[in-house]
Amino acid sequence: MTGAVTIRGTTRVAAVLGWPVAHSRSPAMLNAAFAAADVDAVMVPLAVEPANLKAVLHGLAAAGLVGASVTAPHKEATAAAADRLEGLAAVLGVANCVVFDGGKVIGHNTDAPGFVDGLIERGWAPRGRTAIVLGSGGAARAVVAGLREAGATIIVVARRPTSAKPWAPAIAPWTDEAMTAVMRTADLVVDCTDAALDPARDQAMADTLPLAALPSHALVASLVYHRTAAILDRAAARDLTILDGRAMLVHQGARAFTLWTGAAAPVGVMRTALDRSIEP
Repeated sequence: MTGAVTIRGTTRVAAVLGWPVAHSRSPAMLNAAFAAADVDAVMVPLAVEPANLKAVLHGLAAAGLVGASVTAPHKEATAAAADRLEGLAAVLGVANCVVFDGGKVIGHNTDAPGFVDGLIERGWAPRGRTAIVLGSGGAARAVVAGLREAGATIIVVARRPTSAKPWAPAIAPWTDEAMTAVMRTADLVVDCTDAALDPARDQAMADTLPLAALPSHALVASLVYHRTAAILDRAAARDLTILDGRAMLVHQGARAFTLWTGAAAPVGVMRTALDRSIEP
């Protein structure tokens, strides 16, 4: 987006809620989308302490905001505070997007289908393919839900298998032998571990993964969007197809835009705005 955001007496407000929230790229993407689609709205970041989240959500609903995106650490708490959950938000108990409707807080999950949207845009259709998901936290759970709904066969590789048992279709232990075996069957590998958030841990983990066992057609994905994750560097060195976290971020935001406005999102504009916000 170029130029300043114009705020009038008629301008409606959307918010992104987090603690902290200064790192969020959602305002850059959504404000670009509002401007491109000629929607009289603006997104602002709101840093919300966890203890105040429920009150803030219902206050925003009473104020008639367009909606809200939700980032860490509020996604599960938002689901718990919502008046109603729709679709995968109800299945997962996790909401990263909120629609305010008649003073009510309606929770949605756009992360799960947003990840799949990014794969499809890249030319990778999940149905009938095998996906290996690394990790057993909230991000892994959302990715598994999206892939499962899209028809993929999924194996979760977890250091703590018991944490994945309630929702993982199949689980493999985090051992060299087991990981090598499942990698040989993979069409897709998705790193959903929190190791990727720390460059040193990210490199150490990537160095231990048996990526050499992957078929040459495999796609390797990371949810990290602000830099290139080490697993993607290793995959690229093998000439494998890679996908970083910007695809999921853009498409979950695009789905939020459509929920709030009823219009198709200008995905290309959002991607450009995200890329510009990340550039040094």
